[in-house]
Amino acid sequence: MIMMKFVFWMLKIALLPFLMFLGTIFMKDAGWWVIIICVVLFILVNGWIDRKINRYNHQYFTNKFPVLESLKYGQIITVELGNGKILANRIFAAALSSEILIGTKPVTDNQLEEFLTGIKKTQWVKLKKIKSIKIIKHSL
Repeated sequence: MIMMKFVFWMLKIALLPFLMFLGTIFMKDAGWWVIIICVVLFILVNGWIDRKINRYNHQYFTNKFPVLESLKYGQIITVELGNGKILANRIFAAALSSEILIGTKPVTDNQLEEFLTGIKKTQWVKLKKIKSIKIIKHSL
């Protein structure tokens, strides 16, 4: 996992200098079209590498936290961070490949419906800083 991410990051770093080198070689023969082709290639390959890295992140964190697959908007969860801090009774809003979005303040049962109608204050928490995630209550 970590080795694949390292390889993809090295490809990403080496991509621009490689395309610049190719562009300078072929620009003498083909003209300015080479620059346009190199820019398009850079955008396409960079997007492909980003998708691969996100896929590996998603696989890694769903293996580490299987509960991520079953989380739905509005569920109350408790998140324990690696530094020992506990974010208890937070509303789960969304997840990316390496972060989750939760409410900033704990909620009680009488605040739940009011909170679900419009989450105003949220925070992103990086999954690499999380020790455990527990579902406290299913969504309404």
